[in-house]
Amino acid sequence: MEFTGALWAVPFLGIIFSMSFLPLLCPKLWEKYGCFVPLFWSGAYLSAVAICFGPGEIVPAVWEPILTDYLPFIILISALYIVSGGIFVDFPRGRGYIFNTLFLFCGSIIAGWIGTTGAAALLIRPFLRANTGRLHTTHLPVFFILMVANIGGAATPLGDPPLFIGFLKGIDFFWFVKKLYPFSLGTLTFLSLLFLVTDYICFKADKEISRPQTNEPSIRVEGMMNIILTAIILAAVIFCNFEGTFTLLGEKFSISSLLRNTILSAISIISLKFTPPEIREKNSFSVAPIREIAELFAGIFITVVPIIRILHLGSSGAFGCLFDWIAPGGEFVVDRCFWACGTLSSFLDNAPTFLIFFHLTSGDPNILMTVKSNLLTAFSVSSVFMGAMTYIGNAPNLIVRSISVSYGLKVPSFLGYMVWSMALLAPIFIVISYFL
Repeated sequence: MEFTGALWAVPFLGIIFSMSFLPLLCPKLWEKYGCFVPLFWSGAYLSAVAICFGPGEIVPAVWEPILTDYLPFIILISALYIVSGGIFVDFPRGRGYIFNTLFLFCGSIIAGWIGTTGAAALLIRPFLRANTGRLHTTHLPVFFILMVANIGGAATPLGDPPLFIGFLKGIDFFWFVKKLYPFSLGTLTFLSLLFLVTDYICFKADKEISRPQTNEPSIRVEGMMNIILTAIILAAVIFCNFEGTFTLLGEKFSISSLLRNTILSAISIISLKFTPPEIREKNSFSVAPIREIAELFAGIFITVVPIIRILHLGSSGAFGCLFDWIAPGGEFVVDRCFWACGTLSSFLDNAPTFLIFFHLTSGDPNILMTVKSNLLTAFSVSSVFMGAMTYIGNAPNLIVRSISVSYGLKVPSFLGYMVWSMALLAPIFIVISYFL
């Protein structure tokens, strides 16, 4: 199938705008029928495929993105979510704004090594429990999403899917560490200072600073089996990376991907079966957050296909104006690549966005690590960092949002969150683009 017209972007944009405005305009309708929004727009897209290319193309239009991209994605996300839900970490309440700041900073560093999804699902619950009883809490999930669920993932290729894709494509592991860690550390330090001031003000407003601390131990961890399973997940992701394919229904699939998905699925089953129920009860564990992500991203992965294919056409495609802007005369402009890749990562999944710019700018890892290292740095940083700009920029964002809601916090709407993220991150991004 060859997608040429810009109208093919309508179903994907329909999902985005539905998420943005329906909760505001029709909150009760959204709460009851919001899960059908991705299904509706996916159906609209597949109907267009049937009309333009024939009914026989419907199955490939679903089969390819679901098996090639969506299934590995959701299996990994689900495994990390399920296993982390079997680890209970607790801190005494009333620790204060300094403790909260250190928690977010250290959690962000951890995210660079166990992945933003694993860190978000593991740490958001104890973070919220440590702040139980406070009145002003909107800033808590917002800063958690910015720092732990996104910015911290730039430390290593293990931290976020875009960097892991680059690693699989041949970019050296320690190239990412060396080039991106200064940006990650600097941004985390600045956000930590902003959070410290914000949380201090909120504690004052809540009159919570002087509340007594509990006599509980400083930290309590349960679910050692799931900690071991988390290590196995990381090992499976890193080492299940070898050549070899098999053919199924005319499509080639990676043997290593099949093995990795099998291992991760088995780990999820083991965790669900053998984790003591009381641990998940104390975590208020529910499948609702991961189900919401699965429903939403199924629609996104299906409807984003034509957009990605059109972008791959470069200046000859329907979005040629974007290509001409980032590469006038065929020469890529570093800061424009930073903003273009970041903007797309805010609304598309940041992993395929990284892959698009990887191939657009060269496709050769040796060239990108040397002659075009500034370009690789630019779209690596922006694909990870700007995934924090919206709830759908990165899957952990939705996990944090859903768990926060389940704890009774009033979280910002889709647009409300963007107001927070733009106010906090836009000045930082302007400074970063200057130093690239």
